[in-house]
Amino acid sequence: MPTMTSERTTAPAHGRVSFVRTALVLMRLAWARTGSWLLIAGIVVLLLLPMLFSLIFASRGALSGDPVDFLLARYDTIVSGLATPLIALLLGTSAFSAEIDDGTLLYLVTTTTPRWWIVSARLLFASLLTGVLASVSVIGAGFIAVGWSDPEGVVSAFAVAVFYGGVTYAALFTMLALITRRSLVIGLIYVLFWEGALSDTFQAIRFLSVRKWMTAIAEPMIEGGGDSVGPSATYALVAAAVVVAITVYIGGRRLDEPRMGKIGS
Repeated sequence: MPTMTSERTTAPAHGRVSFVRTALVLMRLAWARTGSWLLIAGIVVLLLLPMLFSLIFASRGALSGDPVDFLLARYDTIVSGLATPLIALLLGTSAFSAEIDDGTLLYLVTTTTPRWWIVSARLLFASLLTGVLASVSVIGAGFIAVGWSDPEGVVSAFAVAVFYGGVTYAALFTMLALITRRSLVIGLIYVLFWEGALSDTFQAIRFLSVRKWMTAIAEPMIEGGGDSVGPSATYALVAAAVVVAITVYIGGRRLDEPRMGKIGS
């Protein structure tokens, strides 16, 4: 008597999304979209600017004054107030802006990659690169000014602080790129006026200023520091975490397929 055998049919299995591989692909794509010679030239100028001031300081010898005062002033105004936010602005806005214009972003959101992970990978690329470059600028300027010595821990403190600031600024400007097509202009106005003039004029704005958050991170690591009026290091860390979380959430919502036409509008 013939036996009936049941054949089990299985649907083709689709592998799970590899978040690590996807992140690497997205970061390589982000570099391809941002690695233009003009952007690289702008970043190099920003990196070399504090080193140029240190070179002038070192060339004057004893006439230059206290190296601690010099480093504190240059790190606060040039690195924290100018170089770090502008590097983050260039890296945080360029990738999404270019992909919105040429339609690459529309292709990305049709894949199985979660939209929040697309934003996270872009943020990881911009934040790590900004943080590393800003820290290199701090260390380079410090080495030119005082050699291998680190008076009162100023160099190491600001190297950590600007890395933190690079991550926070990158999150802020990545979110801005997903909200408006004028992210570069708005970000530049924000850096020059809000972080520059207003945060130094009005005390309350210090609690909403990434530049002042960087100072709060650096001060406890400097000998004799940590007594200035403004946000604490704990406040700065929590505020940065909130900015990153909001960026990932809003970015994921903006990349939602039915809302694609509103991205960058």
